[in-house]
Amino acid sequence: MGARPSKQSQRDPSVESNNSPSSNQSVSSPTIVIDGRIYHNIESSSYCLPRDEEEQDRLNSEHFAIKALFSNNILPYVEQQLPDNANILDIGCGSGSWVMEMAIEHPNAHVTGLDMADMFPTAIRPENVTFQLTNIIDGLPYDDNTFDFVHMRQLVVGLRATEWPNVIAEIFRVLKPGGLVQLVESDFTVHRGQDPWIASKLENLLSDRTFNDVQQETRTIEFGQDGDPIAGEMMWSWKSAMRSLKPFLAHRLLKNPDEYNPVLERYFQECTHYHWHMKIWALCAQKPSSITTHSTASLIASS
Repeated sequence: MGARPSKQSQRDPSVESNNSPSSNQSVSSPTIVIDGRIYHNIESSSYCLPRDEEEQDRLNSEHFAIKALFSNNILPYVEQQLPDNANILDIGCGSGSWVMEMAIEHPNAHVTGLDMADMFPTAIRPENVTFQLTNIIDGLPYDDNTFDFVHMRQLVVGLRATEWPNVIAEIFRVLKPGGLVQLVESDFTVHRGQDPWIASKLENLLSDRTFNDVQQETRTIEFGQDGDPIAGEMMWSWKSAMRSLKPFLAHRLLKNPDEYNPVLERYFQECTHYHWHMKIWALCAQKPSSITTHSTASLIASS
């Protein structure tokens, strides 16, 4: 993993909605352009990172770094129990890297990627891949007991603290009895109602939803380590994300928003100089094999 190139978006910098079709639908999520970057324009969502080609590059970089950190796309507990012909769902699939790799590694499975932004591939993809344009906040558009495995990663900036219980309950609902869930989150702080410490609370969230056999693995990345390609990739991804957040953070943190980029550079220099750490949690759990189907509302009310 080397240094990542800084790519400028090749999409039309228009405030109008992007109309390129997803693989399943003829409409795209609404967008808005700020300082030359394309952002979501979905009022119900707190997600504040862009949805352009530069962000696709960042998401791909982050994907490969996390995969290398855990030596696989899925934890051993999931690998051991995943059916050969599994029906798999990836929530917040972004650029679709995880979906595409899982489909290739598990050719008899069917993998569905779901996201509110159509950044996923629309032309070249394995036959056992489907992409769905949906906002998780509105619920999952699937019947109860549909999936063998649900994966969700890096939604710390995509969900408000109050939205996590409902999302976990929806995951529980669409999983088949005995189905598996895997969540991967890291430390991150933004102030749009999100919980920056959600990663450390996921184990309790899963247990509260009556999941069984909650397994947890953590990895720590130390910035400033010479020759550590994973730390280098994550630092590049982190820098890119923080630069993208300027329209939302600069006026909150600084009297002069123009100072945002210089302050950010000094911040990352200190992260490297003082060897700051980032912790990443990966958790998996299993829905009980014998359970009566409940609505999402009843699952939340009973916890």
